[in-house]
Amino acid sequence: MTRPEEKKRPTHLGFLTALGDPARGVIGGFLVLNLVGRPTEFHCTAPVRPNRAQEILYGATLEGFLCGEQIAQALVGRTKTELAAILTNNPNILTAGNALKAPLAMVFRRSDVCVAPGDEEKYAVWEKKTGRNGGEAPEASRRRIDDENWAPEENSEDEANFRRRSFFYDAFERTPPTPGVDYSAWRTVAKGRNRLALPTDFVGPDGRAIGVDEISARLDLFFKSIDSVEPFERIRLAIEEAQKSG
Repeated sequence: MTRPEEKKRPTHLGFLTALGDPARGVIGGFLVLNLVGRPTEFHCTAPVRPNRAQEILYGATLEGFLCGEQIAQALVGRTKTELAAILTNNPNILTAGNALKAPLAMVFRRSDVCVAPGDEEKYAVWEKKTGRNGGEAPEASRRRIDDENWAPEENSEDEANFRRRSFFYDAFERTPPTPGVDYSAWRTVAKGRNRLALPTDFVGPDGRAIGVDEISARLDLFFKSIDSVEPFERIRLAIEEAQKSG
């Protein structure tokens, strides 16, 4: 039975990403799913390329400007659906921050453990103790990376290609710094097989502050049916199809 407080929570979740690079053009994709993982909206952009003046003037902040201010705000602005949160796997989108109409969270690449249902709190304690860099996971939560979740050797050319293709990272410690984003203002939490970074607070368009605990509770409704990583593959494939037909 659904609890009364759950009925009041938004029942749609957004997935937002940007693929490509400024030289070839950055393409944004935004997918909205309901509680059971069915799509209710999909939007994408044409390739966004900066002009030479923008490349010079924005410098190291260029990708954050393109992804966070131009692409993210334009795509999310198209939906009238109330969203529980918006997930991204591209750190450059984090520059959008409170400019979006729902809390923005970062999805990390699958870790080498699978957290059993009900074991999330224990995993979070272990993660904090080990600094997310070592140690053994709690009992019943261990799983080695399989072929599906293959990770290339650190600092190799394969790793660079892998990251350009997927934009998934293990944690903020391994994520290239994005100018204008304060990573210390985010809290990493375990959600099923994956990890997310949630903002410690979010101020919505109505001026109401939403804390990290409420954001986390909102997301729990969806992760009964949705994997936080898989929808990004849907977006990538949909963008590829749109480019073929366009």
